[in-house]
This record gives sequence, C-alpha cells and structure tokens, in this order.
Amino acid sequence: MAIVRIIKRQGDPEELERQYRTVASRMEAQPLADGLTAHIALRDGNGIQIINVWESEAHAQAAFERPEFQDALREAGLTPADMQPEDYEALNVRTA
Repeated sequence: MAIVRIIKRQGDPEELERQYRTVASRMEAQPLADGLTAHIALRDGNGIQIINVWESEAHAQAAFERPEFQDALREAGLTPADMQPEDYEALNVRTA
C-alpha cells in the first residue's frame, strides 16, 4: 500500500527554505531512497510542506532513519522531532 507522508513546518519562510535546501542538497548527492515514488516541496501561507509518496510505510521509515538523512537534518539545524510527519494511504498516484 502506497503512503503519502506530509511534513508541515511553520515559521520564517526564508529560514525554512534554507533548512530544506540544506537537507535536499545533501540528499541529492546520495542514491535515491528505495521506495520513493514522488517528492514535492512547496511554500504555503504559513511556511513549507514536504510531500513524499512511498511504496510503503516501511520504505518511508527506513529512509527517515538513514544515517545520511539524519546527518543532513543536523547540518540544517534540525532534529527528528522537527520533522513530524502525517501519513495517509494513497488511493491513487499518477506521474507523468
């Protein structure tokens, strides 16, 4: 079962974007996490949202626990507690 994992962060948009770009640039240098189907980062009225579609919850959790991801969070000044995800079962996922 595919899941959608959404992380919503509120605060100073420039700081949130800086943190996101720090983590993203570190992770782009790594092999793509197993089971990742789609990744979207967007600004909303209160901050940013990061939306990932995973083949399963196990894939999502394994990627979150990757040492490379944890190191990237620390470099950005974040902790795992800053990344409280909401998980949803995907009813349909279409990509181009």
